[in-house]
Amino acid sequence: MRIPDSLVEHIGSELSRSFKREERLCIEAGVFGGDINTSFSCTFGEYKFFLKVNTAELHDMFLAEFNSLNVLYPIQDIRTPKPVLHGVHGNCSYLVMEYLPLIGHGDENSLGQSIAKLHKQEARQFGWTRNNYIGSSLQQNKQHDSWADFWLHERLQPQWTWATQKAGCHGLKKFTEDLFVASSEILTNHNPPPSLLHGDLWSGNKAYLSDNGEPVIFDPASYYGDRETDIALSELFGGFDNTFYAGYNGVYPLPDAYSKRKPLYNLYHMLNHLNLFGQRYLASCMSLINKVI
Repeated sequence: MRIPDSLVEHIGSELSRSFKREERLCIEAGVFGGDINTSFSCTFGEYKFFLKVNTAELHDMFLAEFNSLNVLYPIQDIRTPKPVLHGVHGNCSYLVMEYLPLIGHGDENSLGQSIAKLHKQEARQFGWTRNNYIGSSLQQNKQHDSWADFWLHERLQPQWTWATQKAGCHGLKKFTEDLFVASSEILTNHNPPPSLLHGDLWSGNKAYLSDNGEPVIFDPASYYGDRETDIALSELFGGFDNTFYAGYNGVYPLPDAYSKRKPLYNLYHMLNHLNLFGQRYLASCMSLINKVI
């Protein structure tokens, strides 16, 4: 995708207004930024930024990410890109954030410690101040006092409803009652504190600064929930080594019963993959459903 000249001029004007200085925004190169958005590195005077672009209809995704980064960025225990601005111009929406030179390897033990410290940031209720997105799927975040209620109504049920309506997946409906009963039973008497979560902690959303190996997380889908959900997702698709978990447990040890809840938590993400990418994830969903029930 080539970024329209009018969009470059618009973002440059917005940056000039924000930074109170006249500079020209220069697009340097396309950068890999995931499967959903088109991303670029760009300069504005001596500043360098990371720019995401999508259609105007998807601006709310950028607004939700901006919101999460605004909460995560001030926390000293974990590094995230600083959010700069977002908006809509013509047929495009955009998100501008700090550019960080990243590499794919670094201090995983330190990353584990940082995630543990992030999880020690707590709130009074489960949820978030607004809905956001897991990938391109809407993620409901109505606040609840009960974690079991939050998980069932804001996480499992919406993805399940979507999945059972998909072509080739109608057979899932016969598991509905047993699955929801099992979810409630698994979470009975489990009363975790509402921890601040990354929300989409897979290996594609972590990296390390190229100069010192400091861990960085990005593309959050944050909310306050059970910290075990972040760790469960980190195990689902791999990409985190043993030093990550050693670092995490050295700061904030996981309870022994975590392994019993892990399949339930990962079912949410596997259902989301089924809903987004199709029936090749159906067998994996069935495996997790059987474990949960």
